[in-house]
Amino acid sequence: MSEGDPAPVAPGRRLAFALLAALCVYVILLDSLLRPSGGLLLRPVSGLRGKYLIVDERGVEVPVHERVDPRLDFPVPQRLDAAYILHWDQRRLGFPATMPPYSIHWSGLLDVPETGDYGFSIDAQGQVRLTIDDSPLETHPDMLTERRLAAGRHPMTVDYSLSQGDARLILSWKRPGGSLEPIPSRHLAIDEAAAGAASRRRSLAWGLLAAGGVGALLVGGLARREGNRVSRHLLALWPQRTTLALGGLLLLAAFLRLHDFDLVPFHNETADEYQHAWEGWSLLHVGAPMAWSTFPDRYPINQTIDFHWFGNRYVVVRPYFDHPPLFSILIGIVTSLAQALLPSFGYGGATYSVPWDFLSCTLTVMRLVPIALSLFGLVLMYRLAREYGLSERAALLGALVYATLPVIVLAHRLVKAENLLSLLFMGAILAARRHISSGSARSAVVTGVLCGLSIWTKATGVAVLAVALLLLVPARRYRGALLAVGFAAGSFALYLVYAWALDFGIFVKIIDAQATTKLIGLEALQDLVSGKIVTKYFGRGWYPWMLLCAALATFRRERGLLLPLAVYGLLIAMTADYRVIYGWYRIPLYPFLCVAAGGALEDMLDGADLFRVFPFALLAVSTGLLYALPASLTGSRWAVYLFALVALAPFLARLARESRWTILTARVATGLLFGAFLITSLSTIGGLLEIYAATRGVP
Repeated sequence: MSEGDPAPVAPGRRLAFALLAALCVYVILLDSLLRPSGGLLLRPVSGLRGKYLIVDERGVEVPVHERVDPRLDFPVPQRLDAAYILHWDQRRLGFPATMPPYSIHWSGLLDVPETGDYGFSIDAQGQVRLTIDDSPLETHPDMLTERRLAAGRHPMTVDYSLSQGDARLILSWKRPGGSLEPIPSRHLAIDEAAAGAASRRRSLAWGLLAAGGVGALLVGGLARREGNRVSRHLLALWPQRTTLALGGLLLLAAFLRLHDFDLVPFHNETADEYQHAWEGWSLLHVGAPMAWSTFPDRYPINQTIDFHWFGNRYVVVRPYFDHPPLFSILIGIVTSLAQALLPSFGYGGATYSVPWDFLSCTLTVMRLVPIALSLFGLVLMYRLAREYGLSERAALLGALVYATLPVIVLAHRLVKAENLLSLLFMGAILAARRHISSGSARSAVVTGVLCGLSIWTKATGVAVLAVALLLLVPARRYRGALLAVGFAAGSFALYLVYAWALDFGIFVKIIDAQATTKLIGLEALQDLVSGKIVTKYFGRGWYPWMLLCAALATFRRERGLLLPLAVYGLLIAMTADYRVIYGWYRIPLYPFLCVAAGGALEDMLDGADLFRVFPFALLAVSTGLLYALPASLTGSRWAVYLFALVALAPFLARLARESRWTILTARVATGLLFGAFLITSLSTIGGLLEIYAATRGVP
């Protein structure tokens, strides 16, 4: 090979992608085998078959949806309500001005592991009837109803009805010698065939886990022998370790974002999600944007539609101008594609096709767009971290925070234009910095295009242009700066043409309303440092910890990330009503905060001293513990003592006397705290529906 020939990295890269593809298939298959709902590949077998119906004005039950519920454990109403909201066919069922009275019939088998006396308890809002072996059980609140059952499978039905109020249903049992708990999914099956299939799936899952472990050990053993094929492949993979790590983080981020993604955040927690979907759908199918508006009084009455939908009021206007349309068009394209792919709904021998209009754009479809954007954003965030000067390890740590922190995971599910703006922001900075270093005309054009697209995404997209200019002008890259201004001006001119083609008079009224109805004050600056998802505070210490990391970045190589944080943050404070600084306004800040967090975590893991570890423990670790652990533990003084023992004592000992043992103890404690941070983040996302419901009442 001559000196100028490129290094042969392609085989290693192909091998890395093949390994990531195999890992993805392995994880999906394992998830499908272990998950009661069947995951992505298999039909559900564990649990009870639920038939979700409404009761019409004649008292007749009308089918809405059918699914298998792994267990009847619904402490909050969202999971039951979603069966109606996400599957409503208004041509067949009528227009849902309010949530109608509904009834649910579950049927299946109860698998009793041993003969004995079993106690049953039902905690419910509404009426419930439990039947085992065709014999009803009379249950009462806060009481156990006992029945002697033989080992084996017993037919069971549960009938639930709710006329008004929030749905709640928890079916629990107490096994002989056990404690009261919701009946686990492994003891429920839809029929005999499903019960056998569930047992086989569990066996296959454990076999697959064992095969994976044995395979890993075998590969590790063969890798120690030089010259064999395995060791050569591993040697070829070593230069691709970053690709493998990023691929693993992408897979993890996807699973976390898709877990209950259509349930949390809650339906109509922000109606803006429907605003974007309705605007995009109507642009593609009607030719004019329609969505609910904050300023319906600026429209002629004949261009508004005032209605209630599942209990919430909307005033839909046409043409809609509250937000630029680029992100909404993406949502409209995806919802239109889903219309063609949506399967028919079968019930009682009949098949119902779901008709589509703008109200048929469900969260299940819409939220796939911001989730996909966030996964692409993870790669951009890593590249941005490297561009700011972080090491490979620090950049991966930042990507890990981006992938797993619950406040970021939740924000990346919201159908909000900030999720697209975040990508454009990162892309414009990367392109501008590349133009500064290389003078590439292509990079200058990319910078300009991304600045222009930002104008069509959100009004606050002007921050992207401002940051690009603040990077390019001091570096005397005037051509790039002129291109950025030119593309932004051209995009704004096209936006004016778009408004003129629809109704320029109404457009001017909306712009005037947005400019004159804000109550801006210094409280906006204070509110920016508090973590929110929509309007309620969530995350307690996670967001302040990331802000602290950004402050510490002032003394590191990556201090340049403070520029977009400062420009965008102040723009939000100057344009948003301080009474409603919504959580999603912070989404474009998250990548830069994660870059800062990656650098801070690397310093903390290397230093393992009080000054780096304690702020992390006090803010980030304690927040995760509060959400992941039961209140009986977090409310105990012994929990504080144990926390101090790990988060404070080892570092005080090292501060008092530097020795091999105090250094080792401090490093072990640092590793434990970092592990607790990750585990509690994953645990919080796993139980997010109940955790988030409980925290929404926090003022």
